[in-house]
Amino acid sequence: MLRIVLLAPLLLAATAAAPAFAIAEDHTIALAVTDAGFDPAEIQAPAGSRVRIEITNKSSAAIEFESFELNRERVIQSGQTVSVYVTGLDAGSYAFFDDFHQERKGTLVVR
Repeated sequence: MLRIVLLAPLLLAATAAAPAFAIAEDHTIALAVTDAGFDPAEIQAPAGSRVRIEITNKSSAAIEFESFELNRERVIQSGQTVSVYVTGLDAGSYAFFDDFHQERKGTLVVR
């Protein structure tokens, strides 16, 4: 019983601090790749959030989603959907492209 009485203030303090450690929800963005390019070519996300870009390859061939600024690259087969995560981005523009078809370009705008 004495342990419960001594631990109660610690539990209350931990509960009160819990919101400060809450994990931010994902900001999900749908992005398609067609033979014509990225659709949409510009996507947006809030600064500092955890961003999940859901990329669906609707083109007739494999693509390689790549961004030097986001430090990400991922091969995506035709018909496949993959998730690419980025976190803690500052406001600004981040370019991405299809490394297999470099005429396909897009931008993630973070505000």
